Amino acid sequence: MPGKVLSDRLKDVMNQLGWTKEKLAEESGLPLETIRNIYYGKTADPKISTVMAIADATGHSINCLMGKCPHSVEEKTILRNYRVCGRHGKSLIELVAKYEAGAVMAEREAMDRHMIPCLLPHGDIHKGIVYDTCETIEMETSYADAYIAIQMTSNALAPKFCKDDIILIENRFPNNGECGAFFRGDRVYIRKFIEEGKNYRLKCLHNMDGDIILQRMDEVQYIGTCCSVVRA
Repeated sequence: MPGKVLSDRLKDVMNQLGWTKEKLAEESGLPLETIRNIYYGKTADPKISTVMAIADATGHSINCLMGKCPHSVEEKTILRNYRVCGRHGKSLIELVAKYEAGAVMAEREAMDRHMIPCLLPHGDIHKGIVYDTCETIEMETSYADAYIAIQMTSNALAPKFCKDDIILIENRFPNNGECGAFFRGDRVYIRKFIEEGKNYRLKCLHNMDGDIILQRMDEVQYIGTCCSVVRA
């Protein structure tokens, strides 16, 4: 019953605030008799305007007064204290909360980070990356599935991948339509994998080289699937 729920919640709220029934009547602008009837559970279905007046006076939401507050006891205490603070106090609480939340997020991100090798190609890469001429450095990433990366040193694969983009690669063969890194001969190719009937196409990402047509997927070695891009 709404009246019983409001009665129980009102007693808790008044106890928290240290208010008497007379104090609540004064702050809410409601008749003392109305407050007493709600307090003792005599009002089975209180008017919404009455509940709103009590909510405004006590600084609690209507949902909270009607027993639907999703906050824990600690959160309720913080909210209650926040509501009675002045502008300076609220600004200080907001600043501390923002700082602490940022610190927690940074800590969680740091825990998820790991080191992977990153290839830095040299020379023209329009017709594939010459593997033996790549410089290898270490980089840190929070992408859990990435195990290797390739940094674009030119706009050879633009607009899909641009200069200074770091392509993160996970260790699996691409699905149809996904981009992947493939090893053939002495070169690494970053291509879109497309199934075409009985054949397979490694589609070029620019117009300066042809597609690679395969009859069997074992004609090339896969390095992995492009799973994310880190923009400069």
